[in-house]
Amino acid sequence: SSKVGDLSKLQTFWMSFNQLSGTIPTTFGNLANLGELELQSNRLTGGIPSEFGNMGQIDFISLESNLLTGNIPGQLFGTNLGGLRILYLNDNQLNGPIPNNYGSAPRLKDLWLSDNLLTGTLPIISEGEFLFLEELLINNNDITGIVDESVCLVRNNTIPGGQLGVFHADCQPPPNGGEPQIQCSCCTACFV
Repeated sequence: SSKVGDLSKLQTFWMSFNQLSGTIPTTFGNLANLGELELQSNRLTGGIPSEFGNMGQIDFISLESNLLTGNIPGQLFGTNLGGLRILYLNDNQLNGPIPNNYGSAPRLKDLWLSDNLLTGTLPIISEGEFLFLEELLINNNDITGIVDESVCLVRNNTIPGGQLGVFHADCQPPPNGGEPQIQCSCCTACFV
């Protein structure tokens, strides 16, 4: 219900595994004190509201295992969400490219985008981005191309390196031969 936006002091919203259906209310963007939003494993449809970019205290967003469609809003990675550490969007039907500003989330630790319909190439990141990223899952999508060296430089096995220890992509050649969907020199696990 859109009334959720009236709960101005709400800090935690857990409604996972409840067979909820319908779209996510845009009024979640009114919840300036919300730290955790967990809606995974429901039957939610429609897009991810760009108004999520207004949730300045958010630390944890879990929307995985729903039926969400549309593009991932770039507002999820803006500096307004400076405390966002966990973003689980995996196992939906999200499409389009990964936003070019995905590296701009200053404290992001886990970014799970696997098992969607995402396309394009993995965007380049700038120096100083993804300093805290530990897990990046982009496998089981329609992403193609070459993983840029800028992403590989935040792996935890490089110098000066970063924290990235888990990086999954579709970098395994198909069983019947041919090139892998993604060329990746620094992935920790490859999928077809």
